[in-house]
Amino acid sequence: MTIAFPPLRVQPQQQRAEIELAINLAEGIVPPLWPLDGAIAVNPLAGFEELAFEQALEEGAALFDARTTLPVSIWRKLLAAGRLTREALRRAAIEALGGYSAAFVMVGPDVSRLDCLMARLTELPPPVPHATPEDPAMDLVAKWCAAFFDGGTASVTMPGRAKGLYRAALALIGHDAQLTALAQGTPRALLAEVPRDPIDAVAQGLDVLAVAEGERIAFLRGLIARLPGWAGHIRWRQHHADAALVEVAPAMMADLLALMLLVVRAAPATRARPRVAPVIADVTGQLARHFALERERFDTGLEAVTTADEAALSAIFQRAAEVTYRDTLVPRLTPPAPAAEDRPAAQLVMCIDVRSEPYRRAFEAQGRYETFGYAGFFGLMIAVHTPNQPRQRMLPVLVAPQQDLTMVAAPGQEAQAAEAIALERRAAATRDLFGTLKGGAATAFSTAEAVGPLAGAMMIARTLFPRAAEAVGRRLKGDASALAPSLDADLPGRGLAFAERLAYARALFALTGMKRRTARLVVLAGHRGQTVNNPYGAAYDCGACAGHGGAANARAMAAIMNDPQVRAALAEDGEGVPEDTIFVPAEHDTTLDEVTLFDTCCLPASHAEDLAQLTAALARAGAANRARRAGLLHRPAADLEIGAKHWGEVRPEWGLAGNAAFIVAPRALTAPVDLEGRAFLHSYDWTSDQTGEALATILTAPMVVAQWINCQYNFSTADNRRFGAGDKTVHNPVGRLGVLRGNGGDLAVGLPLQALFHDDGTPAHVPQRLLTIVYAPFALVEQVISTQAVLRRLFGNGWVQLVVIDPDTGAARRWRGDQEMQRDASGCSAFETLEEVVA
Repeated sequence: MTIAFPPLRVQPQQQRAEIELAINLAEGIVPPLWPLDGAIAVNPLAGFEELAFEQALEEGAALFDARTTLPVSIWRKLLAAGRLTREALRRAAIEALGGYSAAFVMVGPDVSRLDCLMARLTELPPPVPHATPEDPAMDLVAKWCAAFFDGGTASVTMPGRAKGLYRAALALIGHDAQLTALAQGTPRALLAEVPRDPIDAVAQGLDVLAVAEGERIAFLRGLIARLPGWAGHIRWRQHHADAALVEVAPAMMADLLALMLLVVRAAPATRARPRVAPVIADVTGQLARHFALERERFDTGLEAVTTADEAALSAIFQRAAEVTYRDTLVPRLTPPAPAAEDRPAAQLVMCIDVRSEPYRRAFEAQGRYETFGYAGFFGLMIAVHTPNQPRQRMLPVLVAPQQDLTMVAAPGQEAQAAEAIALERRAAATRDLFGTLKGGAATAFSTAEAVGPLAGAMMIARTLFPRAAEAVGRRLKGDASALAPSLDADLPGRGLAFAERLAYARALFALTGMKRRTARLVVLAGHRGQTVNNPYGAAYDCGACAGHGGAANARAMAAIMNDPQVRAALAEDGEGVPEDTIFVPAEHDTTLDEVTLFDTCCLPASHAEDLAQLTAALARAGAANRARRAGLLHRPAADLEIGAKHWGEVRPEWGLAGNAAFIVAPRALTAPVDLEGRAFLHSYDWTSDQTGEALATILTAPMVVAQWINCQYNFSTADNRRFGAGDKTVHNPVGRLGVLRGNGGDLAVGLPLQALFHDDGTPAHVPQRLLTIVYAPFALVEQVISTQAVLRRLFGNGWVQLVVIDPDTGAARRWRGDQEMQRDASGCSAFETLEEVVA
């Protein structure tokens, strides 16, 4: 069927502007979704952060038809396993009922409201879990999105992509049998009359569906929430993608909404999201039987208990988990004794990533070693250019690079670098040739027959001999570590000027509190994971480096710190770095717990013994931490290497599962405590930050990233169908954009099941809000919060819990959110001592 389009009909300018504004306001409910090769964590409810946490969960759950925390049945298992205490649950229940007076109101003979609520939480049959039915109308829209945004991997691409998503799909969708089935016939008249311009189509669709002007934003939000994955991808394209990519296949949120409205108009029954009615239990009857009382003997006043749905009950459990963690951790963080003046044998600066914490502890146990936590991009606002590869951003995704560096041969590795470049060029040419032959009409079958035996041999090798197969693959690729970023300006716009290098060097000391009385060797370690055949490989790499390994940043930062001009300028500040200090770049493989040192051939003979001792200590620390992590994965330590290289491995490591705290303090505060790999550790010394500038930077940048990570893990665990990515074994990548679960549906927005749950379904990650702990005077922290809107939003609305430990007294105080401050008319401070906290 050929569709004849009518002439373009433009809506009156004012109406277009109103529709565009409504779309802009509606699309904010979904965050941008980054592609797989640079995937970073996002909070799926970021669009609700202006609301109080509890209200945001309620509205988000309703809009996305999702759970926002675990079901009661799983929380009970975690309670039995000791992941939260019964006392904390009781305190959270008292808080939910409105305090002690309301909780202990008697509703029957020797039965209080608290008794009834605790019975519902722990003993009565749990509510039926939330059900999420299929949405065939949006599955149809998602199918056309997948065809349009194929990432250039399809042999035959969708025609008309340059016209935009809506117009390209509109030209073809009339032939779609799925649309015909939904509409119970081909909607020829609709397809002929619908406007070609997406804004006009949205306007017409809203009018035809009789959506009142005051309800338009809510209606559009409801549509967007039905495909948050593809909507998030479009938001990424609009605000963060390179212009060249957008030009090939342009798409705005109006395109997606116009396509959605087209399907809804063709099949009006699909106007609203399909929902399953909740099962209503006779809670009063259950309570009467539980307490062996006649139903009529219960007094009034039980409404808060009997009407609480699964979401309300589960929220009490989550609050109890947060209280358990906070009240267990904070008392163990006591003010440290004055630091010794002895010079450490070596120092190690690692990313704040929760996986660094146990390795740091293991390394410190090997001798007189000192460690620091710093954001994994080392504060460098850079992108790197590697021969035969696209430009790679190496900084947090919301920030634009300020400098570009070229990857060149590392000192002493010129031959290896030339080989790596040549092999990559040859591999790229081979991939292009194979793609051409595989997609050609005359060559597809002969190519498949020719490469079949080779592919079969590779499959057997990768299955039975993963280490050998990986070694062969590495040899064919060459040694990429032979390339290092150059600070020199080899091309216009490349390199780092002296003033930029000096600023980065000063920031390292200012933001970590590291004294310039450094050790003879200071290791700057980025990090990366190791996995094969895993679309989510970037999730194991450094989020601060835009989902890439952090070696390039570590090498650039080490080069800056070893620059004689920089060292001389630091000395002019009043305190210089010792002349015998050498900064050594490294990379921490979080999957194998191996730290690889780079550019050690440049070290002088005077440091040979230091290097040998350091290398041995790093190896011992890695072995110790591998043993710990192997126990968490329930496998022998030797299997970790196989898992990292086996193409069938669905859980090479736990990633950041379990993350719960962000601690801003000197290492001496946390060193005596086993934080179990659950805390982001950012080094900080308030005594060298009298203005609070460094603290503001830490709380508004790395802590915000940690909050994204925490929310992604929380909501992916709470409702993996809506906010996660499902089972890895059925993932179907769409180019490098994302994955589908099976052969259709929305683009996955979160993490797969295997990154969050044990094989028996027990969560490895317990959903709880990020607990930020700052070791600094209360007045300094309050001053910083008062000047930063993002902190007032996150702390004030309860998205992040804040505890401040006073360095002089050791007293710990909790920051009270805006809701608590409004309920308390006493005019008390925003801080409250933990001893005063009920829950």
